[in-house]
Amino acid sequence: MKSWIRAFRLKTLPLAVSGIGLGASLAAMHSKWNGVVFFLAALTAVSLQILSNLANDYGDFTKGTDRAANRTDRALVSGSIHPAQMKTAIIINALLSLGLGLALLYLTLPNMQSFGFFLVLGILGILAALGYTMGKRAFGYSGLGDAVVFVFFGPVAVSGSFYLMAGKVMPQIWLAAIGMGLLSAAVLNVNNMRDTQTDQLAGKRTLALRLGRRLSLMYHRAVILLGFLFVFTSFLSEEGSLQIRPNLTEPMLLMLVYAPVILSFTRHVGRVSELNSHDAPTTPEARMPWNAELKNLSLTILLMVVVYALTVWLFVG
Repeated sequence: MKSWIRAFRLKTLPLAVSGIGLGASLAAMHSKWNGVVFFLAALTAVSLQILSNLANDYGDFTKGTDRAANRTDRALVSGSIHPAQMKTAIIINALLSLGLGLALLYLTLPNMQSFGFFLVLGILGILAALGYTMGKRAFGYSGLGDAVVFVFFGPVAVSGSFYLMAGKVMPQIWLAAIGMGLLSAAVLNVNNMRDTQTDQLAGKRTLALRLGRRLSLMYHRAVILLGFLFVFTSFLSEEGSLQIRPNLTEPMLLMLVYAPVILSFTRHVGRVSELNSHDAPTTPEARMPWNAELKNLSLTILLMVVVYALTVWLFVG
């Protein structure tokens, strides 16, 4: 059981629910909160994330990437789980994700046109979870991972969960969705910055590897800054446009509420800059500080969503 829990990579789950939480917070802002939708959408997101984690373990193992990188922390290369068992778990999780998604759509969508559209999105989400490292044309090996993460953790998760509660999507929602997508891409970028040396040996051409050390750090700073600003601005914007609301009360208090989030993002960027000044790690022990930053960034994004929900309660009611 411990081997499977490690294979699920529970530390990645906060990011999986953050997009759903942000969409739900926006729905609450417009008095459209639905607890059942939030619960089912969060379960679906968690199931898809676990599916992605299992598929990544299997894909990197079959391509020899984990062996080249000395990834003894992975389930298959360490021998704690047999490949046939992992393949079965992937199939079960894919079916579970599909079942949860169908239940969510059945309970929330009024017409078959909307149902069909979201069903296609759900199937694409499953294929994206599988296709990051599995298959001959795995997009994680060609530098497209950041774009796919941006789409599914940002616009799909945020605007999709909002639509399932509110029945529409407004310009304000796209600001938050873009922001969440950028921040989610930042999480993947930390992972890829850590693995540049071993990925190069394995032929895994991630965006961080293509950009190089200096540009990937600049990219990291940019997506975090822009991601936070997009999310923050979505709270300040008017419902029907991208204009700032003219009568926002107590803006200084709003900044005070967000101060822990801003501080946490700033500290993270400083630590990543320091780590990036050294050679990319090649041993499990050397990867530990990078892994800590992966966890910290995911938790900071979740904290931002919690603070967003709090500001909705404080300023909107």
